[in-house]
Amino acid sequence: MCAFISAFALTGAQATLVAPYRLPDIPDSLTTPDARSEYLMEHYWDNFKVENRIYLDSLQVAEQAFVDFVSIMRIAPREGTMKGINALLKRASCDEDILLMYAGFADKYLYSGQGPFVSEEAYLPFVEAVLDSKKVDKLYKLRYSYQYDVMTKNQLGMEITDFEYKLPGKDKAYRINKLKSPFILLYINDPECEDCSLATLRLSVSQALLNEVRSGRLTILSLYPDGETEEWLAGVAEYPKEWIVASMENGDRYFDLRIMPTIYLLDKDKKIILRNASLEEVEQALKQEE
Repeated sequence: MCAFISAFALTGAQATLVAPYRLPDIPDSLTTPDARSEYLMEHYWDNFKVENRIYLDSLQVAEQAFVDFVSIMRIAPREGTMKGINALLKRASCDEDILLMYAGFADKYLYSGQGPFVSEEAYLPFVEAVLDSKKVDKLYKLRYSYQYDVMTKNQLGMEITDFEYKLPGKDKAYRINKLKSPFILLYINDPECEDCSLATLRLSVSQALLNEVRSGRLTILSLYPDGETEEWLAGVAEYPKEWIVASMENGDRYFDLRIMPTIYLLDKDKKIILRNASLEEVEQALKQEE
């Protein structure tokens, strides 16, 4: 596969300048799938001229190599994956344009969901490399700075970033840190989103969650992240009366809203137990904490 992608779309003199990509040879002594995939990730870029600026004019070659790299990430151990990423970035960081090219590939395939494997952990080193680079102009860093802020907030085990929310038609602002129940289910959604409507229905008919709310163990805060709009207000009455239904301004400053809806489960200290969770995961977690 990777060994045959070197210059399919190139002809003439340009093709001769683009070195063919070849996978590294895996030692025969490595026999287990984990060991072989880890070695492959760690040495993936050994035979690729990462620093060669010819790939800036032959993006499809470098991009296909990156796509194949990501495809192996899905089965490789974490340690090998991170070593492979670090090896790539160490070499790519020598040139502003090359670094931005690979960061762009990573944004596309690891963060923005245009590939089958999305991983903030794998994408974060690319963001940090751009932000740390003295070669990259500040203007180019703006997008990555925003992404860094989003990715380093509200992760598992962290205390959730405090924010204000308002109840429908009210001016008074409330803060999530003031909620006192042992558990809080933070449900970020948009009623105009089809997936959100389905999730709202599933959450609302869960007898397990309803019992938790009625017992006082759980507070469900349904949050619309784009401020109090007429469209949102029109649908407020459709949410269960046992929930707190609220809106907040500029939700994208606090939360990653690329995927909606998003469910967080918090403990009494507002630490994140679950992130991007399913209903089943929430129900199971609450049951285990009984």
